[in-house]
Amino acid sequence: MGAWGTRNFENDGSQDWIFDLIDNKDGGLVSDTLARVINNIETLEVSDCEEALAAAELVAALVARPSEDFPEDPLDQLDVLNLIGTRALRNQAIAAVNKIVAASEMKNYWEDAGQGEAWAAVQAGLIKRLE
Repeated sequence: MGAWGTRNFENDGSQDWIFDLIDNKDGGLVSDTLARVINNIETLEVSDCEEALAAAELVAALVARPSEDFPEDPLDQLDVLNLIGTRALRNQAIAAVNKIVAASEMKNYWEDAGQGEAWAAVQAGLIKRLE
């Protein structure tokens, strides 16, 4: 069984996404991942949520506000992405997080597991770091 917890890097999907991003040096994937969630008109699947929350965490790290559980190796290599945490990118990240928190399979999972409040608090903290 893979890693799984209420924090945004306590799952394999987010970890895989961030390490693949750094390995491929593809900064454009950040905005593309956030846009995929924002533009989705169907129920957001857990995998899409994991990746978008990792992308949002990366944007927070770009403005020197990384989460405590942000993987150390990628954090030390953010410069390879040639990204800047612009207001537009931060707003895109906030919109994606808000959509995930409002309605998603991930939200349903944490509510069903009795940890919805803890998970929502993590996302509220992420939004504050993005503002």
